[in-house]
Amino acid sequence: MKKLLRIVYRIFLIVIIIGLITGVIDYLQLKNNDFPLFALRSYEAKSKKETFRGLFYKATRTVTISQNEAIYSSKDIKFIFFVFNIPLNRNSSITNQTFYLETTEEKSCQPAKLLFFNGDTKVYTYCLDTINILDNNQKFTLEEYLNKDISIINKIINNLFISKNDNYLTQYIDKEEKHFTNKGLSIIQCHKADNNDIYLGPRAMEFQDDFCTNKDDIPKDKNTVSSEESIPSAEENIPTE
Repeated sequence: MKKLLRIVYRIFLIVIIIGLITGVIDYLQLKNNDFPLFALRSYEAKSKKETFRGLFYKATRTVTISQNEAIYSSKDIKFIFFVFNIPLNRNSSITNQTFYLETTEEKSCQPAKLLFFNGDTKVYTYCLDTINILDNNQKFTLEEYLNKDISIINKIINNLFISKNDNYLTQYIDKEEKHFTNKGLSIIQCHKADNNDIYLGPRAMEFQDDFCTNKDDIPKDKNTVSSEESIPSAEENIPTE
């Protein structure tokens, strides 16, 4: 009987230790704006509340746009150990140091300007004077980067959230909390049978009458690359509203 009690006691002690260790690790994960590693996730769509449950703890957050959004993009994040609400004191000024966009906006919006054409897809800017990309401590204009790597558009889109999606276009926006851009950004990607143009503008950009229309605006001296190098479709895991 004593031997059995010792075994039960050891098992109980091991469970307690594992619970404490995993709780501390997941607390630190949330404190650093990362997802818990050892918790089970559940989501209630009506209230937009996501719960992470561990052995002796649970964490909750209110999703603002999508269940796929980063921790720092969510609201009302709590960590409860047993019955104690433990303050997180998270870092609220997260900035993507390796990939970041800087834009300057036009004082008065002019019609969309053709920035790049690769023989298949046109990339326009609207209400923006400049778009600079900081990538691994190197700075490029968007046009320079497009000529080097046209898939940069997808890399940008994968840092944004879908705000509108229908048969003819998808619009992506960034969020202030994510600190991916200095002033905000929106991208409209056309999905017509004869038009797959892309428009980059301020976060508050709205669809214009001439967007996603075929325009005769390609300069004769405009350098183009092979249409076989067209910009591929964005990845399917873009968070949505």
